[in-house]
Amino acid sequence: MKKKCPHCKSTKLQYLPDVDNASFISHKYIQDADGNWKIKVTFNKYINGKLFENLDASTIKDEDIWQNDTMPYLSCLGCTAEMHGREVL
Repeated sequence: MKKKCPHCKSTKLQYLPDVDNASFISHKYIQDADGNWKIKVTFNKYINGKLFENLDASTIKDEDIWQNDTMPYLSCLGCTAEMHGREVL
């Protein structure tokens, strides 16, 4: 189920995992063969009791955010409201 902004009901939300500097998301910059820096964003997750490390963070789901971030911070691209996870519908 898509989350909605409590102010304008838009589903155009963005999750900002680094606001409190205590993120479960890891950001690394890796230099390629040409000397260019590319971002690699990963996270760790337990699946059926087994730890999987360095998963591609572009694959996170709602459950990953709510299970790993005690106070997720989001903003709405529809109305620019800022909210913590408990305010999101």
